[in-house]
Amino acid sequence: MVAFGISKRELRIFLERSLRTKEKELFLSLYELQGFTFSAAVRKLVDENYPGSTAKCILQRLKKFNLIDFGNHECKGKPLIFTDLGKTFFEILRGELE
Repeated sequence: MVAFGISKRELRIFLERSLRTKEKELFLSLYELQGFTFSAAVRKLVDENYPGSTAKCILQRLKKFNLIDFGNHECKGKPLIFTDLGKTFFEILRGELE
């Protein structure tokens, strides 16, 4: 699959250079948390032994990279979802681990 004229290989390279190991691990954990609000997702990640502040920071960073989307101060309660780019990155990361 090619997105934005970029191959999967190029997307993988970008991902490897842009995200730290902890961010990649948390990103993979988020797949099952789609539909949760930001606060509920953070609570679940804390239950999975991520520090709350780290989880919040990484979620914000993933949103800035347009990999996930969730509500903000103006739109509270919007569920966490993977963007199209996030879904592609998820497939790439999941494939690397298998």
